[in-house]
Amino acid sequence: MKLPRIYEGLDREGIYLEGLRRARATVNDMVDHNHRHFAIMTERYQIANASPLGLNFLMFRKAIELQGTPEQQKYWLPLIDGAKVNGAYAQTEVGHGTFVRGIETTATFNHDTDEFILHSPSLTSTKIWPGGLGLSCSHAIVVARLKIGKPPVDHGIHMFLVQVRSMEDFRPVDGVELGDQGMKMSYNGTCNGYAKFDNLRIPRNSLLSAHAQVTKDGSFIQGKIDKTRLLKKTYSIMLHHRGLIPRCVSFALAQSVTITARYSVAILEFKSQHYRILALISQAYAILFASKRFDIQYEALQQDESGDGASARLPFIHALASGLKAWSSTVACAGVEEARQMCGGHGYVALSGLPEILSAVSASLTFEGENYVLWQQLGKYLLGQLQAFTTGIPIAPEMGGFLTGIEQYLRDEKFDAEFKDARRDELLDASKLLSIFLHRSRRLLVTAYRQFERNVQQLHPAQAWNRVMMPIISAGRAFIEYLVLQYYKDYIDAISTAEPSLLPVLTRLYSLFALTTVINPNSQFTSASFTEDGTLSLSQIHDMGEQIDELLTDLLPDVISLTDAWDFTDASLCSALGCRDGNVYERLMSWTRQIPINSAVKESNGVLSSMWDGPYGMEGILKRDIEKGARL
Repeated sequence: MKLPRIYEGLDREGIYLEGLRRARATVNDMVDHNHRHFAIMTERYQIANASPLGLNFLMFRKAIELQGTPEQQKYWLPLIDGAKVNGAYAQTEVGHGTFVRGIETTATFNHDTDEFILHSPSLTSTKIWPGGLGLSCSHAIVVARLKIGKPPVDHGIHMFLVQVRSMEDFRPVDGVELGDQGMKMSYNGTCNGYAKFDNLRIPRNSLLSAHAQVTKDGSFIQGKIDKTRLLKKTYSIMLHHRGLIPRCVSFALAQSVTITARYSVAILEFKSQHYRILALISQAYAILFASKRFDIQYEALQQDESGDGASARLPFIHALASGLKAWSSTVACAGVEEARQMCGGHGYVALSGLPEILSAVSASLTFEGENYVLWQQLGKYLLGQLQAFTTGIPIAPEMGGFLTGIEQYLRDEKFDAEFKDARRDELLDASKLLSIFLHRSRRLLVTAYRQFERNVQQLHPAQAWNRVMMPIISAGRAFIEYLVLQYYKDYIDAISTAEPSLLPVLTRLYSLFALTTVINPNSQFTSASFTEDGTLSLSQIHDMGEQIDELLTDLLPDVISLTDAWDFTDASLCSALGCRDGNVYERLMSWTRQIPINSAVKESNGVLSSMWDGPYGMEGILKRDIEKGARL
């Protein structure tokens, strides 16, 4: 029962070097065996930017795939795949995160030398947060404002492939200041860093030129897409990264509930324990299925070779990525904390593995867009689509099914929903549950839309938006929960044909996810949103509570199977509480005795010499107390 190295009391440098060692092992495995398994996630199922070599494959490569010319791809992609270079993606600045259009870093073309001058004109233009940038990267994609001419004309945001360290001795190149951001809540195995550019000269071919080029004479040649759509295509790289977050947080939630289920197997019969565990299991599966659907839709976006087609599809994908990221990270973070609490005091100890999972998943609440900003982006899209629908303007094909039938909500018609008089047993029907969520989503969207329309008649649109922001966010969340349930049902329908033996347990899990979203001990407000128009009755809410009890009883024997199905290794969980052999207390004490501070104490006969010796040590404190007592 050897103590994992991450618990060996490492300092900032030691933690980084251990992260680098693990990253090197996973990258070597990819190169040696020609696979891409660790291009998205680390060996501990964290998103790949938790590794100092992760963004090389996750975003650096993706930027070149989407924005590089065939010649640039031919040169750089083999170097990346062979781990001959390590790249970061430097977009965020000290003063500019989500607001891409506000980026200050400039790349000014110098006609005389045929170069760009890359410069950080202010403190707030310093690039910050890119994974691996502080100490580990030889190159970076730097997002900057392209300027040409005298006086310089701003041609908007573009991407530049920049060497930031020497390939000979790995020192920062002249004109680049690099550094590590120091300790964070998590992700300390990598070196999230900053970069400041001081008139750095870079070749003209540093510009990723698939959609825009600068000729030697300083002419700017725009591709088939205009500046606005080019910015959106630049943003699509961020969407790729954002779209990976739901998958990764589903693994984080699944890991935490696996640890908790194994640790508490002896007390699973207690309702308060298996209620929470099974609800979290249902959420982990729901997030995973939703992430798989997003992957399919994002891939369809990439496969669309037409510029117009890609542009038409992009707004929905952007809205979906925003909502799924915000919803899944919020649910997963709350779920991991719930799982940690279910392990009692031992869950608070680092050796349980749960504090690291919690701190890692909490980062997802803010990176790639702070969640409340993302909810607003989704809300803006939904209100825009509803407004287009009401005025006869074409809407996105992906929104057709949702908006069909919404006229009766706009007209305040009284109508009988198919679930309105559903009896107790009928509330487990997958289609009826889905229609409940669809009804709520449509109603909340129409409510927010009407409130905005009323306020915008009296206020500036920005003021009207701010006044109605919370109803808009509620409508966005309801829309995502409806989609997640739809995707969940679609996967169950597909599995019913491919693996019919799995259908009973997954159907129960689907029902449990739906019902515990409507009613659970922490969701009084959510329950009200399903009943406030009277379509779903209070007696039906009561019936849902009884159905949850029955589902919990039916699913209780499947708890361990449902968590083991994720197939996490003991090494990936890194938990004294969650290993497959169940030797919780033996491993917890074995690892505790191996902690360096305890080893040092044991070697010095039970006393830590550094805390005893010296004027501020325990010896001095005790002597002063004795002298003080003698004087008294």
